Amino acid sequence: MLLAVVTGCNHRGSEESVARPAVKVRIQTVEGLKTAGILSYVGTIEEKSSTALSFSTLGMIEKFFVSEGDYVSRGQLLARLDDASAQSMLVAAEATLKQAQDGYDRLKSVHDEGSLPEIQMVDIETKLQQAQSSYNIAKNNLKNCSLYAPVSGVIGKKMAEAGEYAVVGKAVLTILDIGMVKVRFSVPENEISAIPSDCRSSITVSALGNQRFEGQKIEKSVSSNPISHTYPAHLLLSNAQKELLPGMVCNVELYPDSQMREAIVIPIGIIQTMADGQKFVWCDRGGVARRVVVTTGTVRDNGVEITGGLSVGDRIVTEGYQKLSEDDKIIGQ
Repeated sequence: MLLAVVTGCNHRGSEESVARPAVKVRIQTVEGLKTAGILSYVGTIEEKSSTALSFSTLGMIEKFFVSEGDYVSRGQLLARLDDASAQSMLVAAEATLKQAQDGYDRLKSVHDEGSLPEIQMVDIETKLQQAQSSYNIAKNNLKNCSLYAPVSGVIGKKMAEAGEYAVVGKAVLTILDIGMVKVRFSVPENEISAIPSDCRSSITVSALGNQRFEGQKIEKSVSSNPISHTYPAHLLLSNAQKELLPGMVCNVELYPDSQMREAIVIPIGIIQTMADGQKFVWCDRGGVARRVVVTTGTVRDNGVEITGGLSVGDRIVTEGYQKLSEDDKIIGQ
């Protein structure tokens, strides 16, 4: 029995003494990248303003003369109601006005000669004024059966179709002003203070063959999103050719600092996250794998900027890190 126990202990000891083989990984030495402090974000093109249009009278929509995406000029006819009822009311009001005017013209001379009591003349004048008012209302109702563009722009959305009943104040169309457009984007809270309002900017729109535009003054919100901890911001772009359309996605580059500085940029895919939310990368420390906590900055085309945790000359693991544990021996390739 004693021999068996001793043999078992020696066997376990031999298993513990067997070292884990070194893991083959690919290693990259961190280098400094000269940059002018470019901040990059993803933005969305929006209209400068939107105007909701509605009919100011009740009626059945007879026809729309425009579709979504059409460019319209100020004063252009957009839609029309069935105006048969309004036409009939105008004809009736016009007949009443003509009758009241004839009565007034005939009795005015009689009144001037002193043969008509004043009270009757006042009654006739009142009826004429009422007839004139009814005529003006009927004429205006007929005019309101047609909807015209109050401004130039692009038809953004149709909220009704021909055959539907139009309600006063309920929008049936929107016109978007795209002579100038807004570029909206979100800025992380640790970068918002570094962006001045007169910061130079460049916007690249992939839908237009990566065409570049120069932005104007930047406006930043004073309140952040409590979930993402980002601040909404926007800038204006001239759109004289009407080629920038609402909904287009773009890349926004800001140049808050003209001075060149050295930045550390690493592949974004090698950054991992621990259970407590901290980000880290695997580093080679004398042939041993070690977790190094890092803080990230601006995302760039070739990776992400590291603002803390790494220094120029550090050796980071770029391939094979999925197999590593702390203190594993590693062999670089």
